Amino acid sequence: MNTFRFLLVVASLCLSQNIQAQWRLLYHSKDVTTEKMVAEEPDMASQIQSIESRGSLSKYLVVRFSNHQKSLVLKKDVWGYVDDNYRIWRSCDKEMYLVTRYNNGGWVEYVANRLTTGGRIYPQVMYSRTLDSQISTVWLQAMSDVPPMYIVR
Repeated sequence: MNTFRFLLVVASLCLSQNIQAQWRLLYHSKDVTTEKMVAEEPDMASQIQSIESRGSLSKYLVVRFSNHQKSLVLKKDVWGYVDDNYRIWRSCDKEMYLVTRYNNGGWVEYVANRLTTGGRIYPQVMYSRTLDSQISTVWLQAMSDVPPMYIVR
């Protein structure tokens, strides 16, 4: 019986396909549609392996391709990127923000990692009215241009 289980596990590992998601650069906020990103076929000519931000002081993103080439892209030239887990990252003021909630027509919620004086990192929740508007730490400040009863939180 143990031999049968071992063969079953080996066969399932051999037959399973490794699904590797494609990293994508987003040049405009209108490119943010999760259905399109999941269904879109990867571009095999210039497949991106990873995108790295070198911190908030750096003005470049490091883009690594599958053919072992590396390219530097200005953060201000792209709106953001999609990582291999289909998480959306926005570039704003030379910093990268993870989009955690996006209500089409409502508001956008972000998370940014902040460093405390003790050396600990904590996630700070931030907001913006649209995908292109200014990011703020206060929800009411981000929604200041909207009538008070328009959005129900």
